[in-house]
Amino acid sequence: MPQEAIFPILPEWRPGTLDIHHIDTGCGNATLIVGPDETTILIDCGTSKNSSVGQSSRRPGELVAQYALRNSTSTTLDYLIATHVHPDHVGDVHSDRTAMHSGFQMTGLSDVDYQMPARLVIDRAYPNYGLRPPLAAPFTDNYLAWLDARRQEGREVASIDVGSKSQIRLRSPEDYPTFSIRTLAANGLVWTGKGQESRSLFPDLSTLPPEALPEENKCSIAFLLSYGLFRYYTGGDLTCDTYDGRYPWMDVETPVAEAAGKVNVAVANHHGYFDACGPGFVALLDAATYIIPSWHVTHPGMAQLQRMLGAWPGVTRRNVFATRMLPENCLLNNRFTSEMCSQQGHVVVRVALGGGSYKIFVFDSSNEQDYVTAEFGPYLCG
Repeated sequence: MPQEAIFPILPEWRPGTLDIHHIDTGCGNATLIVGPDETTILIDCGTSKNSSVGQSSRRPGELVAQYALRNSTSTTLDYLIATHVHPDHVGDVHSDRTAMHSGFQMTGLSDVDYQMPARLVIDRAYPNYGLRPPLAAPFTDNYLAWLDARRQEGREVASIDVGSKSQIRLRSPEDYPTFSIRTLAANGLVWTGKGQESRSLFPDLSTLPPEALPEENKCSIAFLLSYGLFRYYTGGDLTCDTYDGRYPWMDVETPVAEAAGKVNVAVANHHGYFDACGPGFVALLDAATYIIPSWHVTHPGMAQLQRMLGAWPGVTRRNVFATRMLPENCLLNNRFTSEMCSQQGHVVVRVALGGGSYKIFVFDSSNEQDYVTAEFGPYLCG
């Protein structure tokens, strides 16, 4: 049950604490991780034109960068990660022609990189996407131009290494040996559970007709973060839709959830959209808490919300938070919204020193004051 907030703002971060901020931008995903040694990681920063939310006087990338600067002690990022190349995760092109820089428009991730320079950018496959190239679109061209410019400037860009838990590391890993981030999946590969080995979930793509090729969402990067007994899952826009059984291998999220195993907190795949967060996903992760990065009228689907809540007679309810559910979606999901913990605001998971317990704070996202509107927990891990 929620408690009245004791502090108007989040209590100060202290060494050994892990913070995971799910930022409500109203137009895409953005997750800031502040590790126990102050390592800073930003996963995605979207600026979708399809957002139903009015525009701010500042670009979403600027807002996310300012949020990160307020909620960490660093002026730079250690890692900037794009789970996949869609505008609500990397940034769309827009009409502000003043935001040009080195042959690309600053938007989403590139905007954050300008405001808060990243030591390393990680993409799912750049520069060699093979038979799984991103969608040909202006936002893709702009995103790739930014990555090209980084390389030309001698700034590092890497492709993800599926199965690895050393590619993304703390600044001081020896101080927190129980902390790790394992790459579970990307590009149709999934960790086998053995060492750093991975296996393919896709058939031979060269044998498939164009309409059967896996689209961008199914190539998303998924991670398992561990700290002591605490375990956290996030998987971009992975989906489970098989086109009514026509292509069974298109259910990517279920084998990825199986590789992850039980977690404490999970981010809903694909914003809780109708083609994701299937029965296998929820059953295998068995999370006590689900966070939905919502911003569109379709986020989340009714069956997906019911499933994450466990909203059936005799079932113990789970904690479900959404960053921004639009009024139309709340109306659609009216029978379930009263059982949610929150429907709008930044959702911050704070894991205690050593990873034995966690709390969840909800911030007011209507301004940049980061006021705490609700506090939940503590919840024991394990």
